[in-house]
Amino acid sequence: MPQLRTFPLILLCLLAFTCRAARADAPGGKDMRKAEAVLAKLNQLEEAAASSDAAAYRKAVGKLYPGLFVSVSELRDGDLKTDLSTAVTLYESAYRTRRADASTAPDCASELRETYFRLCLENAGDRAALLRAKARLHARWAEAELRYLRGDRDAETLDAVAQVRAERSTDTALGEEAVCALKELADGVSGVAPPAETEERRARAADSRTHLSESPSHSLEEVDRILASLPRGPVYRLLSNARDAFRDGLYWQVKTLPARALTVSANSLASPDPLRRVGLDTDAASRAASDNLRGALRFVRRAEEVIGESK
Repeated sequence: MPQLRTFPLILLCLLAFTCRAARADAPGGKDMRKAEAVLAKLNQLEEAAASSDAAAYRKAVGKLYPGLFVSVSELRDGDLKTDLSTAVTLYESAYRTRRADASTAPDCASELRETYFRLCLENAGDRAALLRAKARLHARWAEAELRYLRGDRDAETLDAVAQVRAERSTDTALGEEAVCALKELADGVSGVAPPAETEERRARAADSRTHLSESPSHSLEEVDRILASLPRGPVYRLLSNARDAFRDGLYWQVKTLPARALTVSANSLASPDPLRRVGLDTDAASRAASDNLRGALRFVRRAEEVIGESK
């Protein structure tokens, strides 16, 4: 998939747009004070991470998490919460990656955002450093959004807010791609269609394990790539829930295939029934698959609605 590009916004359009947005969803004074407290803690974390003192870094993380997740979850939905949530999540991921010595070279080709791609090139040999750089970026955006909400209109603040607005347009484009991928997956999987279609699709699925393993896996991998480039806002949460529900539904569908197969290999007679090992029969597994797949489609539809509302 080609990388998404962002373009500078005309200042007049920016001011008109941001003024409307500020009136529509600006957080109150209490929310802004909470956001400032979160930013202050993120700055402490960044200072500890930038030092060469591993013990101080570990102590800072232990002191601030999981409280930071709780604090940011209490904020009102909007750009400010989205960027703070993303920064909080990425800082925690960077720490876990560094602590697990899993800081391998990141795959910059998989980065779908231009801003993330540039950061990846700057930190090409260190995944933990890349995660921290992304976290710093979102923290800076949140800081600019706070300044703007406080009334600052200096050139630096306006430029940063313009970048945030452009990035939100990229969020929309990425979200639409993920919705499209998940809807295509739903079209090719039984359990989410009307009853008349479900039997036909179930028959096709029973004839081919490939249909339930390789093709859906490819679609879910593409969704995973998109989710990795999305900030942690409402659309991300809905799409993540949809992805997880599809994955669970497909898992149970695959488990029912041996029992539904019209032709049974003699070699399979010695293999234990995968459902029997977990204490389920075919009907129960089929219901679990259908429930998860239908739930996934509900999340997809809601994500599509939220994306539409954001335009």
